[in-house]
Amino acid sequence: MSLKLVELQVALPKTHELGKWQEHMQQYGQLAQQQLATEMKKQDERIRQQVTKAEQSERSKWKKQSEKKEKNKHPYKGTHIDFTG
Repeated sequence: MSLKLVELQVALPKTHELGKWQEHMQQYGQLAQQQLATEMKKQDERIRQQVTKAEQSERSKWKKQSEKKEKNKHPYKGTHIDFTG
């Protein structure tokens, strides 16, 4: 199977184009993986921040409630009432 000179002129540039196309497709796959990994990291960070904010708001609720109790305490009056007499 011998190729004529005219056939080689057509075949060689196409193989060069095919090589570029294959390289582009390989890089596209790698780029897609990198973008997916970056998006997953961002999503994980958002979830962590949401959990942290929820914990902080829960803590602040408890803190406010304990502060209210502290405000309601009188310095020398007791909280226990003795009904026996």
